[in-house]
Amino acid sequence: MIKMNAVILAGGLARRLNGLEKGLQPIAGQPLLSHIITRLSPQVSEILLNINRSQAEYERLYPNLTHYADELTGFQGPLSGMLTGLRVAKSEYVLFVPCDSPFLPHNLAEKLYRALNINQTAIAYAHDGERPHPTFALIHRDVAQALDAYLNCGERRLLAFFQSQKSIAVDFSDQPEAFQNLNTPADFQSNLQRLKRTAPLVLAITGYSGAGKTTLLEKLIPLLVKAGLKVGLIKHSHHNLDIDKAGKDSYRLRMAGTNPTVVACDNRWALMVETQMPISFDNLLEKFHHYSLDLVLVEGFKHESLPKIQLHRQGLDKPLPELDSYTLATATDYMLERENLLDLNNLEQICHFILDYVKNY
Repeated sequence: MIKMNAVILAGGLARRLNGLEKGLQPIAGQPLLSHIITRLSPQVSEILLNINRSQAEYERLYPNLTHYADELTGFQGPLSGMLTGLRVAKSEYVLFVPCDSPFLPHNLAEKLYRALNINQTAIAYAHDGERPHPTFALIHRDVAQALDAYLNCGERRLLAFFQSQKSIAVDFSDQPEAFQNLNTPADFQSNLQRLKRTAPLVLAITGYSGAGKTTLLEKLIPLLVKAGLKVGLIKHSHHNLDIDKAGKDSYRLRMAGTNPTVVACDNRWALMVETQMPISFDNLLEKFHHYSLDLVLVEGFKHESLPKIQLHRQGLDKPLPELDSYTLATATDYMLERENLLDLNNLEQICHFILDYVKNY
């Protein structure tokens, strides 16, 4: 991870998508923007959103991300979003990516940063071997002054501005497919299977403390595994977590200052990373990409925008949570007028519901 800010440019009008807010459109079980964040978050220290519409919805779905609108009104194009981004971001260099390219390179930030420094330029942008992709760019914040003057002259051409500055095109010809963008409904449909292969299917089990989330998962997971699913789990803990044992060699060496630390034996291994701020959910999910899982179950992370089954018990002193667009089903121990109501005490029923979810994904 490089200590720099990244900006996802989501401030356009998406005319080829009939004016829909592109970053919020669902694909492979998540908004398109979530796929971008999953790719980007391991590469940079902070992500910002450049948005000019649907601010309330973005804030609801991504409450932990800073967002800003263009200073120039009237949807002036990506350079307008870049100008404001250079002024808002706190890092010396700012990485910009579009909101419609969910396959962006895993080494985008590193490769652009290296090229920019070796060549002593102010701008580095991607090139796939056949054509440039200037919306994938790393820019020094001092470029803001020249960009402001360029826009004030009425110019809006992105590549022309880069070429008027000290810039370099960086070769990504080894992965041209990484710059595939989704502009039309047909693009979303044709890339659905590709995204399914790269992003594990996620299902959250949510509910208040005492609803029985862990107990349900403990009984449910063996049934799913028996049915042939390869299942992973992400669980949030409200307590300080340490899987190492005080006094053991690995603990002593980790306390001496190694970060990260890997401990391995013949049966399993664990990676321990000390963090100064909570890791993002998308960053955690990225760790599962290489394991060919059928399903990642999630306990906790209730503020994330994830497909979920809500749990609620009659004995709880808290009200039933409201339905939202991510609720697939509600599991209770009492009767309720709600679509996809599951019996919290009927493991077979819940198991079959999840198996159908995976099958129809």
